[in-house]
Order: sequence, then structure tokens, then C-alpha cells
Amino acid sequence: MRAVVVALGNFDGVHLGHRAVLSRAGEEARRRDGLVVAATFWPHPRSVLGRGGPPGLLTTLEARREELLRSGADEVGVIPFDEALSKKSPREFVEDVLVGELGAASVVVGENFRFGYKASGDVEDLARIMREHGGDAHAVEMRGNGAEISSTRIRELLLGGEVAEAAELLGRPYAVRGPVVVGDRRGRTIGFPTANVSPDPAVIVPERGVYACVVRAGEGVHAACTNVGVAPTFERGESKIEAHLLDFEGDLYGRILDVLFLRRIRGERRFSGVEELKEQIGRDVGEARRLTEGYA
Repeated sequence: MRAVVVALGNFDGVHLGHRAVLSRAGEEARRRDGLVVAATFWPHPRSVLGRGGPPGLLTTLEARREELLRSGADEVGVIPFDEALSKKSPREFVEDVLVGELGAASVVVGENFRFGYKASGDVEDLARIMREHGGDAHAVEMRGNGAEISSTRIRELLLGGEVAEAAELLGRPYAVRGPVVVGDRRGRTIGFPTANVSPDPAVIVPERGVYACVVRAGEGVHAACTNVGVAPTFERGESKIEAHLLDFEGDLYGRILDVLFLRRIRGERRFSGVEELKEQIGRDVGEARRLTEGYA
């Protein structure tokens, strides 16, 4: 039976710090001829503990699972986070969940990992308890380019529209996934048809504005100029993600798209009328074409 190395964390976003944890877990697994199990908590602990409510997510559970497998995990284990789990002592968590349920011979976490009732356990506690059960534990520095990498910081950048900076910490462009739904159909009438993407409401959408994006539609990848916002010129009121795919013709209704945000072109603004709006969109599309050149 192969040894199990558990890479443990929330892993929301699967950013470069998380990938460092997975990389170290991979080293341990190769040394033991074992396999890497990435164990993520679901739902987010804050949604259970009630500390200010759950944060906006960077990844749905499905997208997180995909990214963990792409980043070196052999399997993904989901640890249901509920009130009963939150009340386990550090020792109970290690013995019941890590060793008992996951069969961990080794555990790898981020350097600031806390666990157990009221976050009373730290990495030293984890290592000590794992040693008592014949295993070990390792902590990995969660830094890149001299700065700490955290899901919290990435959320802040996205909510400020700084998608390029967020991508540097993620190691890839931030992506929002959702089905294409029927929208206002206004874009088609002014010469810029859009796919209206409806993401999971729990997932963060970047700050309102116009972005250079890449859109994945199945096996197809397309450059796009994407508007996030309420269309103030038309006083729509409801914020939407509207992606104009460059050089694309076809019906996308009902299909699942991934919108990858590369760079913010400008903020959202109101125009005097349709003609001024069309002129600006033409300039936005040109800028999106330049920024995505070679990417798609």
C-alpha cells in the first residue's frame, strides 16, 4: 500500500503559495514512493464559524479540484467543515481526520497553518502529534517575489480591479466560470455581440470595468473584450459579465465558459449616448486585441 502524503489547506485560488505546498508534498511522496492527497476544507471555515461571514471565493470546489490535480495532486480529498470538526482539539483532528480518515504518513502545510478548536494548534503541534503516530509534518514558506502570498491579498487585488497583479500571485490569470445566459441583446444591435456569463454567486467578480480577457469555450480559446458592470449608459442597474469574443461567430447560449482576466483597460463610465459608447467600445476592442495578442 502506497504511503499517503497529505497537502493540507483551504487552497482557495490554488495560488503560488499553495503550489509550493503541493511541490513539497510531491518531493515527500517521491521519497516514499507514495501519492499526494490534497485535502481542502469545504465549505470555507468562516461560513461555519461566523467570523464576519464567508469571504468571496476565488474558486468553486469543482474548479479548485481541477487546479489541484493540475498542480501536482494525485487525488483531492474534501474535509467537510462543520461545527463538530471546528470543536475537535488539535490532537483529535490529527488522529481522527489526518491519520484516521486520510491515512497520512506525512503532512505538508503553509508556514502559518493553524488548526483545531479555536485555531489552538500550530505547525509544531502538528509535527509533534504526527511523530507520535510514526509520521512527520513539514511547513512551507508562503512567499513569492519577497512578499507573502495569501488568498486574502488576491481577493483585495481583484476587488480593486488589479487583475494583472492578482495573476502574479496566482501564477495564472484569474478565471470566472459560468453558463452563457440570455442578456439584454443590446450588444448585438450596436455591433458588439456579447456572451453574458453567469458565475456562481459565491465567487468573486473583479471590480467593474472593461478588461482584456481570454475565454475558454470547451477546447476553443478566444481573445475577448469583457465588460463587468451595470451598463450606466442604459441604467441597467444589475451588474453582469459581458464578454465580446474577438473574431468569433456562433451560438454560445447554455455553454459553460471560463473568462480569464488578463488586464484592466478602463473603469466603468456613463456615455452621452449610443454613438459615443460605440466609439469607445471600438477603442476598447482594439486595446484588448493588442493585450491578448499571442495569448489565445
